[in-house]
This record gives sequence, structure tokens and C-alpha cells, in this order.
Amino acid sequence: MIRSRTARGVAALFALALLGAACSGDDDSASTDSPAAGAPAAGSPDAAPADSAEICDADGLVAAVEGGPDEGTLAGMTDDPVATAASSNPVLTTLVTAVGEAGLVDTLNAAPALTVFAPTDCAFAALDPATLDAALADPTGLLTQVLGFHVVAGQELSSADLAGLTEVETFTGATLPVAANGDMITVGGGQAEVVVPDIQTANATVHLIDGVMLPPS
Repeated sequence: MIRSRTARGVAALFALALLGAACSGDDDSASTDSPAAGAPAAGSPDAAPADSAEICDADGLVAAVEGGPDEGTLAGMTDDPVATAASSNPVLTTLVTAVGEAGLVDTLNAAPALTVFAPTDCAFAALDPATLDAALADPTGLLTQVLGFHVVAGQELSSADLAGLTEVETFTGATLPVAANGDMITVGGGQAEVVVPDIQTANATVHLIDGVMLPPS
């Protein structure tokens, strides 16, 4: 159902501090003409999409992940715990940076079972810059609360599991609404839709989503 295609261009490893400016159109630093330092050369086996903030549809997301480094492919992610697996996924670079800023890498990797609703770089690019700046300014408070709203602890819930639920309890104790309409699953009271479901890592089931969800508080 999902088509494969060759991943494009040079890897762009987004810095969260620059993303807010990029969202407002004031910063061209994520251009394909300015690859990140240390990024693989274009055309190499490890080359990632030139601008993953522009990859938003399911076909493009899967193709980008399959075109990344071996550890970042859909199959390769099964060997690593979730934070490590995400760090080599070319469409989750902003999420990985946020998790690192919040100091949650070890917590997520050590958890025995998780369900993670992972906003893609495209989802972060659509986030209001003021909200992003506020989260960055409070990495152990607001940022941790926002990230925790995307994680369910103690369960690895598949898309089939989610289709039978109306809500789940998140890592921070907040209630996350879940709704299914045919094959479409939305979370966060319609804040995000699952665009690529059921990516397995060593300790988590990951669902790529198209929005960054904000907790009720």
C-alpha cells in the first residue's frame, strides 16, 4: 500500500532553536544548499532527506525512513530501544533534539514497554513558534510535559488496539483522547492523526503523527 522511493538529498539535522525561525519564514538555514556539519554526502547510502520538514504524507515518510541509515530503517529500528532508534530516523530529528533537551533519553530507553506518538519534523515545522520558544525555555517543565503527553507507559499499543479505545493515560498522568474512524486514528482530541502506524522498536510501538499535541494544562 505504501510505495518506496529513493530518499532525497543531504541530511538536515534541525536545531530546535532554529526551527521557530524557520516556521516563520525568517531563516533559510535548513536549505538543501547548506547541509548540516558532518552530514553524509548526497547519494551516499546514509543520505537522509534534504528537508524532512517538507515530508508530510505517509508514502514520503516511509520512503525517507527506509532510505536512511541501516539503524534508521523500519526493520532496523526493531533492534534498538526507542530513543536510540528514533535518533537514526531521518524524519524524527526535531523530536530527538527535544527529547535530549528534556533529559529523557535514558528514561525512554530503559522503560520496559511504551507507546510513542512521534511527531515528525513536518509536524514540528507547523507548530506555533511562540509555543516552541516557550517549551525550549523550560526544558524540564513545559517541554517535558508536552513530550510526556505523547507517551503511554507500560503498554505497547498497536493501531488495532488504539481503534478499540477512547482514551489512554500518558506518561505524565494526563488523559489523551483517542478516536478511530475507519482506518484513520486521531489523538489528542483531533490535534494529530496517525500517518504511519505500528513501527516497532526494542521496547516500544511508535506511531508517526502529523501534529505536536499540547496537554490540556
